[in-house]
Amino acid sequence: MNFGIVVAKDNPPAKKLAGEITKYVKSKGHEVLDKDRLKGSDLFLTLGGDGTLLHTACENIQFQVPFVGINLGKLGFLTATEASDWKTAIDKLIDGKYVVSERITLDTEIGAHSRSALGRNFAHSGSEEKVFRALNEVVVKGLYRVVDLQLSLNDQKFLKIVGDGVIIATQTGSTAYSLSAGGPIVDPDLDSLLITPINSTGLPMPSAVLSSESVVNIEVLRGDDISLIIDGQEHTKISQSQSVKVKRGKHRVKFGYFDEHHFLKALNAKFGLSGRFDG
Repeated sequence: MNFGIVVAKDNPPAKKLAGEITKYVKSKGHEVLDKDRLKGSDLFLTLGGDGTLLHTACENIQFQVPFVGINLGKLGFLTATEASDWKTAIDKLIDGKYVVSERITLDTEIGAHSRSALGRNFAHSGSEEKVFRALNEVVVKGLYRVVDLQLSLNDQKFLKIVGDGVIIATQTGSTAYSLSAGGPIVDPDLDSLLITPINSTGLPMPSAVLSSESVVNIEVLRGDDISLIIDGQEHTKISQSQSVKVKRGKHRVKFGYFDEHHFLKALNAKFGLSGRFDG
């Protein structure tokens, strides 16, 4: 078995652990591939937090292998185990004693909208538009002032938002920014898109849970200093002349866990929800 190991930047404990894991894996007769030669990995092992896991999966999703996170970060909701249990984790991976949770991703494009009426065309501003990939969420928000956004769903007007912005999340992202903005927690096995307004003005505006086959178009009607934010990391400026199109991604992401009830246990352990799962 080939283990692809990716270590969080500027994290000495993670770097030290990588050395220990490499030595242990090789002692078991298996191979370790570092960041410069990850192709051929049977699975990816990330040493860090949720951010390291998400970034690694996003950058290497084309390999379509499981991504298993060992937590050396803060929250570690998406990671499979804590650093103190790394040796047990390696043994289980070698023995194939883990489960794979597959989730959808999001593909996002920025284009120039040709007209603001219903049924407008989504026209590319260039011959080859960049596609942004997200595992958690896509956010369109103003940095300093209220923005006015028109959302269309499958080419039909759906929702107008006046507020700080909007979050389009996957089921994986339902426990991230969307949750803090008042969105629901979604079962990771339920492929879906979530639309969660951010601090909308006027009457409270609930989140909407949509089919994963939905195509969401976000048109900027009014606002300055507006950004498209991908998984909280990649920021791109957009203007009133542009639209953002969000749809289900081409690839699914595979996360590896050692317990089929990992999601429920993580909710209780990380978020302190009532009804502790003691199984």
